[in-house]
Parts: sequence; C-alpha cells; structure tokens
Amino acid sequence: MARAPQPARRGRCWRPWLASLLLALFTLLPGAAGAYDVRLLTPIKKKPPALDFLLEDMNGKSWQLSALKGKVVVINFWAVSCPVCRVEMPTLEKFWQRMRKVDVQVLTIHVGHTEQEIRDFIRQYDLKLPVLHDPSKKISRSWGVFNLPVTFVLDTEGKLAYIAFGGRNWLNPEIASMIMALRPPL
Repeated sequence: MARAPQPARRGRCWRPWLASLLLALFTLLPGAAGAYDVRLLTPIKKKPPALDFLLEDMNGKSWQLSALKGKVVVINFWAVSCPVCRVEMPTLEKFWQRMRKVDVQVLTIHVGHTEQEIRDFIRQYDLKLPVLHDPSKKISRSWGVFNLPVTFVLDTEGKLAYIAFGGRNWLNPEIASMIMALRPPL
C-alpha cells in the first residue's frame, strides 16, 4: 500500500534536533570558539513593529513589551531542553549584566516546560536576568518562533531591527556594538 504524501514542514530545518546537537557540540570543541564568535545579528530591512505581549517572569513580575518603548530591547526565545540554548544562556547572562548599566533591556522568554524545570535551570546556571514564561507557546507562535533559540532586537521605537536564528556568543564585542548603535545619541 502506498504511503500518503506528508505535508511539507514550513519554516523548519530538515532535522532541527540534529542541527541543534551539532551546533552545541561544535561550540564545545577546543578552538571552535573563534568560529562561534563571528556569528552576528541579521538586520531586518523593513523594520516592522514588534507584536506586543504581556508575560510574567519567574518572580511574578509582569512585563508588557509596549511599556519598554524608548529602550533597545533584546528578546531571546529559548527552552531548557535546547542544547544550543544551554550553551548560549551563560553568555546572555553576562551580556545582560553589562547592558542593563546602559539602559538596554534583555528579556528571555522560555517556551513550554514546567515552572519547576525552568527554576532548576535558573538555579543551576545562577541566572539573574529576566526569564519570562510562555507555557502555552502562544507568544512564541505569534512571533513566528518554531525552532530555538531565536533572538530579536528592537530599536527604541519598538521596531524589529535584528534577528538571530540559533545561538550566539553574547560576549562578542561586535554584537554589543550593533546593539549599542541602536541607542539614541547622548
């Protein structure tokens, strides 16, 4: 009996889990850090306005994206089950520590999983940056996020300026320069 044709997967990597695993392994190999560092942010040409959302962080604080207008905002979608996210998150924590001093807001949005799994991860990695929770995946879907990690950078007008598919080394000074260039001149 012939198999029915399978619907094409749109917006997905051929084997997302394999790509994530290979990237995670590559970034952990000795000498691979240089190759990891060169991955920058991709400009979004038309700069559409970001979709507003209201989510709570793991401490119960509500975050409304539209309330952050006037600031550069970095939004990272991730999950504890994502190997690349596990590699990326410590550098994003250090990036947040630096950027909050210059009024750049970093938000992470955890997609799915239970609160306990997220809290265990936060404790294990000693994260202090805002970790918002999207348990229903409603926000991530509305933003078109289907593979993790994905990072969006918004300019001070709340428009999408950059996107990054996959992990980044957030300690790369070129990434920081790109983000700082979005801030208004002093």
